Amino acid sequence: SVAVVPLAIPLLAGPGAISTVILYAHKGTGFTHHILLGADILVLALILWLLFQLIPWISRHISQTGINIASRIMGLILAAIAVEFIANGLKGLFPALG
Repeated sequence: SVAVVPLAIPLLAGPGAISTVILYAHKGTGFTHHILLGADILVLALILWLLFQLIPWISRHISQTGINIASRIMGLILAAIAVEFIANGLKGLFPALG
């Protein structure tokens, strides 16, 4: 399970995650908003740490076929998100499409 964490860190703390935090930080004002945003980040970090700790247990209980199915479903979700980003970008470039 240790080998999974270094590969996943760039995906977890990449430009998308950083941009999301910056956008949410600017949406609200006040100290309470920033404290809640920090608490959200800490809760998410705890959940991810727990999931990374469960990887060996999950891999022992899921067959290779199950892992392949989950991988393909996640790829399909990623492709759908990419298409949505591209469509929104095209609508921004060409307002007549929207």
